[in-house]
Amino acid sequence: MNIFDLEAWRTTNISRTYHYWLEENLKSDLSLWQLGTLPPGLIAFHGHVHIIDPFWHMLGLGYQDNTSIADAETAGVIHFNGRAKPWLDIAFPQLRKLWTKYVNFSDKFIKSCHIRAS
Repeated sequence: MNIFDLEAWRTTNISRTYHYWLEENLKSDLSLWQLGTLPPGLIAFHGHVHIIDPFWHMLGLGYQDNTSIADAETAGVIHFNGRAKPWLDIAFPQLRKLWTKYVNFSDKFIKSCHIRAS
């Protein structure tokens, strides 16, 4: 979960740092890392972040099966980081409803994706 102060972003020139490390990785034939864009983001934002209260942003719903539904329902944002995404068969059944209540299963695109409602 990220919330950006765009004025601070511009004054610290984070974009330049981010693009520099992307280019360095490309020049090295992706030998610096193979994890996409997360590593240069971690480098660029190092020292420029503040922690968000975990009760406002609940993460771990894709790997923690012991999450309380009551706690998740009081969070401002829930984050299904981890492998057990709620639309996959490996999702934790008790957590799937946190996601499916927002899905329009009558939508043509959603129907073609074969997403599970339960």
